[in-house]
Amino acid sequence: MPQDLITLYTWQLPDWDITKEKRDPSKTSQTWKETWVVLQPLYNKLEEKIGTPDFFWCLAEYEYWMEEVRKLWVLDTPNSEIFKFLDSKTWETMIKDTENNKQPEDTSWDKLIVERSEGIKRLSAGNNSNITPLIRVPISPLIKVLDNRISIGPEHLKYDYKKLPTSEYEAKRVRCRRNK
Repeated sequence: MPQDLITLYTWQLPDWDITKEKRDPSKTSQTWKETWVVLQPLYNKLEEKIGTPDFFWCLAEYEYWMEEVRKLWVLDTPNSEIFKFLDSKTWETMIKDTENNKQPEDTSWDKLIVERSEGIKRLSAGNNSNITPLIRVPISPLIKVLDNRISIGPEHLKYDYKKLPTSEYEAKRVRCRRNK
């Protein structure tokens, strides 16, 4: 794989086609459920800081989605298509502060957005546990979709994504067999 490409992973609602559609803000509350009331001001400020609501979060390493049904997108992404890089630890701290009714410190916002060259350097070095790439939607034609899979529940944590179902129908069948 050329040096300027990286495989990124993102879990999204199954009915959202990131190749064709912008983000639907009304579905954000569906994604975050009861936590959205608390987190909405934080997300609004993030959107203001980065200048758009039309983006999604990526993982630089595959991690299984344990909660409700989600669609995994595996993307072969040119570095140039990564819109922003966020410091994951700073974001997690900001979420915890918000959930505990504390305002994130102004310095947190300064540390949250990682300079592009530093983000690429950290990803290239494999130091990606504390970095979150953001991609604009709909995704650029330069980003190649390598695979789509559907999450099927917490009992499948150890599976690599290639063992997950490729459709919601197949995922429901697997869950039904497991529940018998």
